[in-house]
Amino acid sequence: MTEYDTKYPEAVTGALILNENDEIFLMKSPKWENQWLVPGGHVEKGEKIEDCVKREAKEEVGLDVENIEFVTVLEGMPEKFERDTHFIFLNYSCRAENQEVELDQREAVEHVWIDPQEALESDLDINESTVDFIEAFMEQ
Repeated sequence: MTEYDTKYPEAVTGALILNENDEIFLMKSPKWENQWLVPGGHVEKGEKIEDCVKREAKEEVGLDVENIEFVTVLEGMPEKFERDTHFIFLNYSCRAENQEVELDQREAVEHVWIDPQEALESDLDINESTVDFIEAFMEQ
């Protein structure tokens, strides 16, 4: 496991992936106490943020993405995470180039494609920062 310096916030991306029906991709993550959220992760040194969005989508759920567009910056100090941290979420929307989902079984163990409004109204236990992200996306 990677060592993290808990003295400073961590820059991470979030990818709100849409399919051809304008449904969004949500995944259930054991790292987040089985809450539902979007793929994403740490920006690596020397990596462009949009390249991070592409890499994380591919690594976590096997999706290639395109048409990456900035949505919002959010901040989070999650209680339901595998360790104590402070995130700066750099959130982007994007389109899935393929539909062949391959969950990595570490970050993601289940997935759903769902209408954004339906997601917000659903019984899914969606991570608080993901709810904020979806709402910001819908306001655009």
